[in-house]
Amino acid sequence: MVKNSDENAKILTDDELEALLKRSPALKLSTYGEALAFKTKPFKRYLIVISALAVAYVGAFLVGVLDPYLAYGWSNMREHQELQQLRFIAGFIMLVLLHVWLLLGQRLETMMMTFTAMLTYFQFSGTANLLALDDAISNPGFMAAYVLLQSTFILLLLLLIREERRSLGSN
Repeated sequence: MVKNSDENAKILTDDELEALLKRSPALKLSTYGEALAFKTKPFKRYLIVISALAVAYVGAFLVGVLDPYLAYGWSNMREHQELQQLRFIAGFIMLVLLHVWLLLGQRLETMMMTFTAMLTYFQFSGTANLLALDDAISNPGFMAAYVLLQSTFILLLLLLIREERRSLGSN
C-alpha cells in the first residue's frame, strides 16, 4: 500500500503538466524601468553617468573633434588612425552590450569585469603610445586629461560592479 501512494504522489496535475509544456520565450527584453527596478540608486546614477560620458566620447570621436588629440593627431600615421577606430568601435560595442544585457535581465558583473580589464589595457597601451610621441608628452595638461578620462571610465565600471553585487544581495 505504501508503494502505491508514493506512485500517486509523483503524478503531475494537468496544471503542472501544462506549465511544464508551455514554451516560454528564450530571450525577452524588458523596459529600463523593469531592468532597473531592483538595482540600487547608486547603480542607476553610475549607469547614467557612464552612458552619457561614453556617448559623448564616442560622438566626439565620430565627428572628428578628438582627432587632433589622439595618437593620429600627434603622429599622422595611418596605423594610429586605424587603432583609434578599433578602440572606439570596441567602446561603442561595450556600451551597447551593457544596455542590452541589462534589458535582458542578465547578471552584469562578469561582463563589466571584462570591460574593466579591456579599458585598463586601452589606458596603459594608449598612454604608452602617446608617451612615445614627443609632442604629446610635451603637453602635460593633455596627458593628465587623457589619463583622468580613461581612469574615470574604469572607476565607474568598478563602482557599477560593486552596486551590481549589492543589488543581488551579495557583498
